[in-house]
Amino acid sequence: MKIRLFGLLYLKNGDHTAENFYVKDFLEKAAIYVNNAINLQHSLHKSGVEFILLTNNKSIVDEIVRVEGRELNVVEIPFLTKVPSGTRFYSAHFKIDAFRYLSALNDKYTGLCDLDMTCINDLPACFLNNIENQTPMYFDISDQVIPAYGQEVVARDLELIHHLKSEGRWSGGEFVCGSPSFFAALTTEIDNVYGNYLDVIDKLHHKGDESIVSASLEIMRRKGVYISDAGTLGIVGRYWSCRIAHPQKSFKYFEKCYLLHLPGDKRFLSDMAKKGPFDFSAFKREYAVYRKPKSIFSRAINKVVRFFSFD
Repeated sequence: MKIRLFGLLYLKNGDHTAENFYVKDFLEKAAIYVNNAINLQHSLHKSGVEFILLTNNKSIVDEIVRVEGRELNVVEIPFLTKVPSGTRFYSAHFKIDAFRYLSALNDKYTGLCDLDMTCINDLPACFLNNIENQTPMYFDISDQVIPAYGQEVVARDLELIHHLKSEGRWSGGEFVCGSPSFFAALTTEIDNVYGNYLDVIDKLHHKGDESIVSASLEIMRRKGVYISDAGTLGIVGRYWSCRIAHPQKSFKYFEKCYLLHLPGDKRFLSDMAKKGPFDFSAFKREYAVYRKPKSIFSRAINKVVRFFSFD
């Protein structure tokens, strides 16, 4: 069964889009994200999945693609979400408009992915089964967020948004899939809590789509909507090649995932887009070489920090 996956790139000079990496200016930031999208498109195509980038400024994206000498499926859509200026993860809030767009498509099943992801294996049977059954999916990252911030903080933030007693599960914003009716229901719940979110935004540990989507998905689950966790199925994995505040599985585990999210490696993914035809094995080999020096450097820094610690 055919499936299309979408990505989002909302461009606004001066926003707080560039997270987890440094850029010198707006155009460099835009080029890195566009190249991330190109790499994601190449990798998904290898597994037989079509990718389309949604944006508010197709002309800028098309020009970057032209300069890079590549091709990218790009669609410009309307964006209506009101986001306070200067908000961190500013552009990520516009995933709400992307969800709304997906809810109006004729596709039986679609999904939205972050651009700093890459496909590294063939499409797994569990993904195909969820498509066939039109079972919605999300990526539960509670095991990453709770060790870093605490169960009480996570549950409190969700309760501030949806005004319910929360179980404290947290959704990663990098992967949401489902039918148009699922995305319609999700946008309805988001619309219902978005005002609350804006009222308490300065009190939350995380500002962005993850907070809103996590609260809305919890409401949907309470209403009896079954939503499969793509993480436990091995469909999606999030790997950090830098120092983090939560326990992380070895990379051997993540090598088996279908989609790999690399939030700290946008430049690496951008460079991969400029190479030849995508190959799963070649990507894994190059990433292993790329992350090894960083790991050695991180260990050296950690030793120095421990040596000079007097706590």
